[in-house]
Amino acid sequence: MGIADYLGHTIQCECGKQHTVEIQTVEISRGALEEVADILKKDGFKYPFVVSDQNTYRAAGQRLVAQLEEQGITVGSHMFRTEGDLVPDEEAVGELLLNFEPGCDVIVGVGSGTINDLVRFFSHRVGLPYYIAATAPSMDGYASTGAALIVNRLKTTYTCQMPRAIVADLDVLSTAPKEMIAAGFCDVVGKYTALADWRLSAIINDEYYCDRVVDIMRTSLEQTVALKDDIAEGKPDAVGKLMEALVLAGISMSYAGNSRPASGSEHHLSHFWEIRFLLESKPALLHGTKVGIGTVLITRLYQLLQGAGLNSESIRQVSCPQRENWEEEIHRTYLAAAPEVIALEESAQKNDLRNWEQRIRVIAERWPQILAVLDSVPSDHEIETLLTTAGGVVNPAEVGISADLVRQALIYAKEVRPRYTILQLLWDLNLLVPYAERLTG
Repeated sequence: MGIADYLGHTIQCECGKQHTVEIQTVEISRGALEEVADILKKDGFKYPFVVSDQNTYRAAGQRLVAQLEEQGITVGSHMFRTEGDLVPDEEAVGELLLNFEPGCDVIVGVGSGTINDLVRFFSHRVGLPYYIAATAPSMDGYASTGAALIVNRLKTTYTCQMPRAIVADLDVLSTAPKEMIAAGFCDVVGKYTALADWRLSAIINDEYYCDRVVDIMRTSLEQTVALKDDIAEGKPDAVGKLMEALVLAGISMSYAGNSRPASGSEHHLSHFWEIRFLLESKPALLHGTKVGIGTVLITRLYQLLQGAGLNSESIRQVSCPQRENWEEEIHRTYLAAAPEVIALEESAQKNDLRNWEQRIRVIAERWPQILAVLDSVPSDHEIETLLTTAGGVVNPAEVGISADLVRQALIYAKEVRPRYTILQLLWDLNLLVPYAERLTG
């Protein structure tokens, strides 16, 4: 099925849910930017508010505004003039509010991750639909409902809305910086561990799980991986397939009702590093770059657990994890963001020992099923080969992530989200700290 086959339809699925997606138009082609005016007119919009930053304005924003005006469309616009990386925080949202032109009837973002998150959140809050004109195939959030912002110095995802239209001009995408194309590829490869984590939680916690959604994501993942060499060379058709995979990730999330099909423990590591880099005023890393590094580390954890020689009886003998100094450790690790992390745990109670006791019984009973999931994940060597072939980074130190920061992420990144993954499973088995030490010692 192509992307168009998922738009405008409701599917009554075997999982018991009705799957639908709010996006009405997805245009991924050469010259797609020229289609925006016609899409706006078809949808009945007359006064778009175009949002970009300095880089995306040069890449596509300036041309888009000119094309819209040539078509007789009145355009309002705002370009962020931030020196360095634009941070999707309260200040950026406030800047949009202060510069928004009353009377605009649709928001059009021009950019990738940060612009998409800001425009999604802002459009939702002002009650308007939005389009996104992609400038790089660098991440999988184009078609999701979540807007990831930095609030009180903590990565926080708000459920907002999907774009009404996604426009991806391959003449723009294929000339994006190579590291951004590689980041998008790394984000797709991260689905190997995300899907495995989802299956683990379905087995251990009876979490909702949909085979149809998994099939959509896995098929897209395999098709993208097969094009790794062409993607590395920036060939437009291959970059287009990468973009399709990134959009399908969002559609899969919409079908599932959450980000499970596309985000697992590899994303938890990425979010942890993002928080720490922000708190320490370090230059931000591309999301997909961090996800790729995280995926390598997570596959190593899968391999360690696979080879641990555990069985149902030995699992029943596992002692309770120690929590005495947990809050102190969170303050030391998360610094100024610690109160939000502690509040999240107070709500989720994922580390509560009564919940642990219930889980450990299930883990012991269902260990053969869990082993099958561990067996399904590619090796760290396979993942490294995929990422490096496409120009991705696999060595944390290469992008300024120290061995100590890797260790901290492996142990504490699970606290970023109330979601069960291999990290929480290893905590349940009292193996998380020794495995983290083993990988970074």
